Amino acid sequence: MSTFSAATRLLEWVFFICAALVVYHYLLYPAVVILLSKLRKVAAPALHGAPDSALPSLTVVVAAYNEERVIAQKLENTLALDYPAERLRIIVAAHGSSDATAALARGFESRGVTVLHDPVRRGKTAALNRAVEAATSEIVVFSDANNQFNADALRQLVRHFADPRVGGVCGLKQIYESADRESAVGDGLYWKYESAIKIAESRLGSITTADGEIFAIRRALYRPLDESLINDDTAITFELVRNRYRVLYEPAARSYEHASIKIEDDFNVKVRMVSGGFQTLTRYWRFLLPPRRAFAWAFLSHKVLRWLAAEFLLLMLVCSVLLATQPFFQLMLIAQLGFYALAWVGWQRRALGAMPIALYVPFYFCAMNLAALFGLYRYVTSTTQWKKAER
Repeated sequence: MSTFSAATRLLEWVFFICAALVVYHYLLYPAVVILLSKLRKVAAPALHGAPDSALPSLTVVVAAYNEERVIAQKLENTLALDYPAERLRIIVAAHGSSDATAALARGFESRGVTVLHDPVRRGKTAALNRAVEAATSEIVVFSDANNQFNADALRQLVRHFADPRVGGVCGLKQIYESADRESAVGDGLYWKYESAIKIAESRLGSITTADGEIFAIRRALYRPLDESLINDDTAITFELVRNRYRVLYEPAARSYEHASIKIEDDFNVKVRMVSGGFQTLTRYWRFLLPPRRAFAWAFLSHKVLRWLAAEFLLLMLVCSVLLATQPFFQLMLIAQLGFYALAWVGWQRRALGAMPIALYVPFYFCAMNLAALFGLYRYVTSTTQWKKAER
C-alpha cells in the first residue's frame, strides 16, 4: 500500500469515527437510555403526599454573588414555598459580594433568613462549604439567586429521600420564554433535551450530574469541597455516586430563570462549565476509566463526548476538505459548509431580532460548540477569571 493510500485510509477512518461519536452522543445515547428506561418499572416514593410531621428538616442555601437586583425576589419566593415553616431554614451565602446583596438579605433575618457574608471573594464552592457547615437540617437544597421555584418544589424533592439509597435529588431547570433575550430559544430547547435524558438516566440508576440551581442532598453526606473546583454540583454528584448513593431527577420540582440577555453571556457560561468539566475529568478519571459502572459509561456518553464534540466536528471538516476528490466526501463537505453558512447568517442577523428556527439552531449549536472549544483552552491554560452574566 502506498503512503498516499495509507494516508487516505487514515483520514477516512478519522472522519467516520468522529461522525459516529457525534451521532452516538446526540442521537443514539439518548435514544438507548430513553428506551431502556421505558422498560423499567419504578415504585412511587414513600413520602409522596406525606403529612407535615413526616417531612425532614430542610435548609435552602442560596449562593448570591452581587445579586442585589434579584435577591429580594428570590427570598420572597423561597419563603412562600409550600413547606412547613418550622422545618425550613434559609441561608444566603453572599461571599465576595461588593454590592447591596448582603444588606438586602439581612432585611429578611426577622423571617428566618441567615446571611453569611465575607468581603473576600473566594468563589462559590467556599461559600457553599461555609453554608452547609452552618446548616443543621437533614436535607440541604442548593439554589441560585436568579431562579424561582414552583410552590411544591421542596416537597417534590424531599419525597425521594424516603429511600435510604438516595443521596441527592435534582429538579428541572426551565427557561422563561423571552423575545428580547438572545439565548432564550436555545437554552429552552437545550434544557428540554437535557430533561428527557435525565428522566431516563434517573429511572435507570443515577443522573450524570445535578444542576446546582435546584439540588437537594442529605446534609450528612456532604463533604467540604476543594475551593478551586468550578463545577461544584458535578463534584457533589460524583462523591455521592462513588459512595453508592443514587442521584435522582425530579421534573415536578422546577427552577425557573431567564436566559442570558446576550448570547455572549451564555457563551461565557458554557466556557466556564466545560473548563470545569475537564477539571472534573482530571480529578475523577480513575473512577471513569475504564467504565466499569453504568454511571461511568453514562457520564462519558452524556457529558465528555459533548465537551469534545467541537474537536470531532473540526476533524470531520478537515478530513472532508482533504478527501474532497471523492464524491461522498464532496457531499459531506457541502453539507457541513452549508450548515456553518446558516450559522454565520444567523450570527449576522442577530440585530434584527428573532430569527427563523432554521437559522437559530445552527447558530446556537455552533456558538455553544465554539464555547466548548474555548473551555478546553481555558482549562489547558489555567485561566480562571470569569465574567458574571448580566441579569
